[in-house]
Amino acid sequence: MLRKLLFFALLLLIVPLLLVLDWGSKSVSSTNAAKANIVASEAFTSEALARIALMAPPVRWKPMILRRQVNPQVLRHTTPDTLPYLPYDADMLQAMYEQANYLKRPDVKEYPVKGISKAEMARVIELLQACQVLQPEALVDRFDFYAVKTDLKDDRVRITGYYTPIIPASRVRTSEYSVPILRRPDGPVPSPAAIEAGALEGKGLELAWVRSKKELADAQMQGSCWVEYPDGKREHFGFHSSVKGRGGRYVFFKRMSNSDVIGAGFFPLTAGYSVAVDPNYIPLGATLLAELPDVDEKGQLKGYTYRLLFAQDRGGAILTTKRLDLYGGIGKKGLQEARKINGYGRLWLLLPKQ
Repeated sequence: MLRKLLFFALLLLIVPLLLVLDWGSKSVSSTNAAKANIVASEAFTSEALARIALMAPPVRWKPMILRRQVNPQVLRHTTPDTLPYLPYDADMLQAMYEQANYLKRPDVKEYPVKGISKAEMARVIELLQACQVLQPEALVDRFDFYAVKTDLKDDRVRITGYYTPIIPASRVRTSEYSVPILRRPDGPVPSPAAIEAGALEGKGLELAWVRSKKELADAQMQGSCWVEYPDGKREHFGFHSSVKGRGGRYVFFKRMSNSDVIGAGFFPLTAGYSVAVDPNYIPLGATLLAELPDVDEKGQLKGYTYRLLFAQDRGGAILTTKRLDLYGGIGKKGLQEARKINGYGRLWLLLPKQ
């Protein structure tokens, strides 16, 4: 009698366990019934256990996909609530070409920021180049979107424009052209206030002379400039470095041999597509989907347009993720385009679909 009670107790424990282990099989009920019959008919012998083991379904291993370990304080994985058709044009293709060239450079770090690799940023460009039409379905199928987080309302980013001014200049100092554009000295650098007071005068650091401090300040704020001499010839000066201290910030320039406007020392900038970012948060070489504010002549918001942009520059005023600067171009036209961009919109970073 005791042996029968033990048998049925084991039966009550073992059969449910076998049902759980075999969960998901297409023949759950029939297989477990067969196992129960074996146990009942063979009194739970070793032969019965061996036969039950042979009837167990094969183990199905699922591949483990490791999600990107991006900085959660900067990026949030999501899908944009608006994904319009995005047209290709010659300027966009040029910006993509420069992006691809930069990401081939051996001096670019494999992981410029946490969780974002050079290889994946390059793959984004390859996937974009393979698309004939940037329709919403193609974007969702090919890319993961990461919303850029800010401390501003609805995680919106302040989007502004910048350009490259063309400034009348002289190669020598005159009564009209008396404000120097300076290169950085090799030795110690005085404070901005001391530079303004003339601490670097007479040291041969003058690249050119302009008419006013306002014109110099505009060039320093934009980060580069073209100067045009009385004979009509032009020179291109790019950002070299800056010094901060008493009196604020002073920007030094250097002569650029390339006729293109170079961003961050690497990229020929493309009007309408190159943007300046803080590379501590958004790496140079990243591709972004931007919700650009569309404003009228009075500065009133009419709506939003969407565009792919390319992180190809950095600026002293672009700190954290709260601001993005879109390059407008050169001269008066560049200034007009830059003035059109001043508002708040959302921003997403693109990476290949996992």
